[in-house]
Amino acid sequence: MSNDVLGYSSHDWRKNTDDAVVVDDKNKLKVNESRVIFTNPKTLREETVDVSRLIRVFVNNFESQKRSVK
Repeated sequence: MSNDVLGYSSHDWRKNTDDAVVVDDKNKLKVNESRVIFTNPKTLREETVDVSRLIRVFVNNFESQKRSVK
């Protein structure tokens, strides 16, 4: 299935996480349908972040670190 059919634009990171899942001991959740809700320790405000965005940040940071070590 192409990304166009899924409705993802060229800059939408979710196209890279379509087959990713969040798991615990009993369940699997689709990453693109999941969010993390947490209290920001600096502002004490409730925040919501798409799990696909967390993956994007992780990959970008990993690549940055790899380049900076060379």
